[in-house]
Amino acid sequence: MTKSIKKYIQRKKLWLYRKLYNKCSPEFYYRCPRVVTSLWYAINEGSLPNLRHPRNFNELLMAINLKARKNSCDRNLRIRCADKYAVREYVEEKGFGDILNECYGVYDSFDEIDFEALPNQFVLKMTTGSGMNYICKDKSFLDVKKLRNVVDNWFSICPTFGLKTGEWHYVEIKPRLIVEKYLSMLGEDTSVIDYKWHCFNGQVYHIETINDRNPVTDSNNCDTYNINWVRTECVKPQYHRNRRLLPKPICFDKMKSIAETLSADFEYVRVDLYEIEGRVLFGELTFTPVGCYEYDYRKEYLEDMCRFYYATKK
Repeated sequence: MTKSIKKYIQRKKLWLYRKLYNKCSPEFYYRCPRVVTSLWYAINEGSLPNLRHPRNFNELLMAINLKARKNSCDRNLRIRCADKYAVREYVEEKGFGDILNECYGVYDSFDEIDFEALPNQFVLKMTTGSGMNYICKDKSFLDVKKLRNVVDNWFSICPTFGLKTGEWHYVEIKPRLIVEKYLSMLGEDTSVIDYKWHCFNGQVYHIETINDRNPVTDSNNCDTYNINWVRTECVKPQYHRNRRLLPKPICFDKMKSIAETLSADFEYVRVDLYEIEGRVLFGELTFTPVGCYEYDYRKEYLEDMCRFYYATKK
């Protein structure tokens, strides 16, 4: 078969995958996550995933996510820990109540929030979904009417958020608003470093760092370090916006212990932590990063992460 014929067949396959994927209804997305997950992988990768015997991290994420949906214990725990407010209780139960960020309140609706009672700086976010955050750095510039429109849009998104990528757990979480303390480095108005600990069966594979966030352009700098804090080449070059070697966190050993403990109940979870002025703070637990498709990781690392999972599986 000639290369041109192979390319033609591949284009036809992609066209079919996209057509089938886009024709699905929200109800179908929810009831048939395996089919939707397979199509989501196919329109990104160009081929269907091997969910029975995953060969790379993306296939593995999808397989674990689908398996958790069928097991009632795993299902309930995943829903609980994906909830940005309910997870606080889980962290406390594990003995890490001291790493929780200060919470000013949790609300069922926008109208319940008393902005007069809030401090000058705060962070407002949804308890479910991803990317639905509002950072207030100066309350005197807060446009409540405009913020209400933003929040109304969040609530309208929540009933179907994650369905198109097979992330069923998000729609199982009750949509609420949570207001927390605004975090900054050393009291300055700078982006905090996000340490994302990728863990399999309670063991850390690597630490992904996100820094130099730019809310205007929605960009950041992404890098990875192994357990010895040696920078690796996992991330593709185009995602290094301003690559620079970050110093090893002062609380590295404590962060590692926290990540291992919080991840012990799961086959895979990403534990997001911060270090501010020598103190570790909890961010969230993430089960399906980037919709179960890490496009910014090199192929060889995606395959190695899968091998690491099998090596750590009990």
